[in-house]
Amino acid sequence: MATTFGRPGVYVTERLLPAPIPTTGTANAAGAVIGQFAQGPVAVTLVTSWYNFVQTFGGYNAAYPATFGVGQFFANGGTELYVRRVMASTSVVSATIAVTGTGSFSGTITAKNPGADGNLLRVAISSTGVSNYYNLVVYKEVAPTDSVQTPGLIVELWSNVRFDLPTSSDYAPTVLAQSAYISMTVTTGTGTPVSTLLALATGADGATPAIGDFNLALPDFVNVNRTLVLFAPGIFSYMTANAGDPVAIQGYLASAAVNNDWFAVLDTAPGLSVDAALTYVKTIGSNSNAAYYYPNVNISDPLGRNASSTRLVGPSGAVAGTYIAMDNQFGPFKAPAGLSTTISGAVSPEKSLTNDELDRLNSGQGSTPSGAPSPINAIRVVPGVGLAVMGARTLNQDNTANRYVSTRRSTLYIKRRLQEITQFAIFENNDQILWSRLTTAIGTFLNSYRNLGGLKGSTENQAFFVKIDTENNTPTTIAAGEVNISVGVALQYPAEFIVITLSQMTSN
Repeated sequence: MATTFGRPGVYVTERLLPAPIPTTGTANAAGAVIGQFAQGPVAVTLVTSWYNFVQTFGGYNAAYPATFGVGQFFANGGTELYVRRVMASTSVVSATIAVTGTGSFSGTITAKNPGADGNLLRVAISSTGVSNYYNLVVYKEVAPTDSVQTPGLIVELWSNVRFDLPTSSDYAPTVLAQSAYISMTVTTGTGTPVSTLLALATGADGATPAIGDFNLALPDFVNVNRTLVLFAPGIFSYMTANAGDPVAIQGYLASAAVNNDWFAVLDTAPGLSVDAALTYVKTIGSNSNAAYYYPNVNISDPLGRNASSTRLVGPSGAVAGTYIAMDNQFGPFKAPAGLSTTISGAVSPEKSLTNDELDRLNSGQGSTPSGAPSPINAIRVVPGVGLAVMGARTLNQDNTANRYVSTRRSTLYIKRRLQEITQFAIFENNDQILWSRLTTAIGTFLNSYRNLGGLKGSTENQAFFVKIDTENNTPTTIAAGEVNISVGVALQYPAEFIVITLSQMTSN
C-alpha cells in the first residue's frame, strides 16, 4: 500500500530483510556401510539404531560377517548409518505368489526386497463382511516351513482395501505402495479374491556378489547430502570364502572417498604381521581421505555359546562409530584417538605390539623402508584404560593438513559448510553489497567454528580470513559471472607426541 506524505519532512519506514543466513546445516557426518546382509532393500537406507538395523536387514549372522561390524558401529557411538546391501547383479529373484478368486479375478503379490528372504512372507486375505472390502495381514516366518498354517509374526496390517476399483484410494495395489514388504498387481479385476493364506516363494539371492558388485554399490551414496564415513566390515571373511580380493574393494572405497569428499575407514587383513600389514596398505597408495587400522580385535561374541566366547572382527565398524561419536561430542576437529576412544565390547587385540612395531606403524615404513610412507593407526591395550585407538594419520603424509584424520575431516567439513551457506548468492547482483553479505555469512560460520575449538587463534584475525574485494573480483571475472572468495583457516593439529624434558636439580 502506497504511503501518502502530507507535509515536508523526513520519514523513516521499516523494511523486513531476507531471513538470516544459517550457520548450521547438514554437514554433520554419518556412517555409510556396504556389505552382504540376509534381508532388506538394496537401495541406500538410513538406520538410526541397532534395533532399526535388525528390523530392516537382520541381526547378527555368522554367514554375513558385516553384521558384526554394524553392531560395533552402534556400540561405539554411531548414531546414523546409511546401509547399502550388496547383492549379485544377476540371478537375484524376488519372491512372488499368484492371487486367485471368483470370476476371472487374478493378481500377483511380490516381495519388495529381492532375495530368498522374501520366501518367509505370508499374506492373509480375508473379507471384512462389508461388500468388496478386505483386510490384508502380512506375516513373516522365523524360518522357512513347508506349512503355511503357522504364519509367523505380524509385520503389517492393511484394513478395508478393495480389489475392484482402481480409481479408489482404497485399491489394494495403491495402498500396498506404502508397504515395506510387498507390492501387488491385479491382472483382471472382474470378481473378488478368495479369503486365504498365501505363502510367497521362488525368491533367490542369486550368485555370490563379485568385487564389481561392491564397486557398483558406491555411487548410490552420492544422493545422500551428507559427509560420510565409509566402511566395509567383514569383507575379508566373505571374500576369502568366495575367492575374491578385498583389497580391490578397499581401493574402491578409498577412491570414492576422494571423489565425493567422504572419508574411508579401512581394516587390514587378519593374521598379518606388522611388516606384512605395512606392505599390504601400500597397495592403496597415498590418500588423504582414508585411514587404516590394525590389528583386528576380539570382541565378546554375540552368538557365542557362553559368556567367554569371542569373535575376531576388523576394527573399522568400531572406529567409524568413534568418528561419529567424536563429531557429536566435539566436532570433526577432534582426533578420533586417545584414551577416550576405547573400543566397546573389545576383549583383546589379535596381536600385542612392541614399541618398535608401534614406531613402524606410525611412520608407515616397515623394517626395510621403501616408497612413500603409508601409516597404520594402531589399536593397543593401554593399562588402566583398555583397548584404545592410538593413531590418527591418513594415508597421505605430505607434511600438510592432509596427514591427520582430524585436520583432513575438518577441512572437508568446512568445505561442505561453505558450499551450503553461500548458495543464497547464486544469481544475486555481483557487487560490493553481495560481497559484504558473503563475508558476513562466512565469517559468522568460521567464528562459530573457532569458538567450538575448531580453529586456532584467540581472535578472528588469528583464526581465519575472508577476502572478497576488487583485487580478486575484477571487471573481467564479474562479467564472467564469477564471485571469487579467498578463505584461509588456522586448523587445529592433534598433540601426537608429548615431549617432556626432565632435568635433575641440585638440592641446596
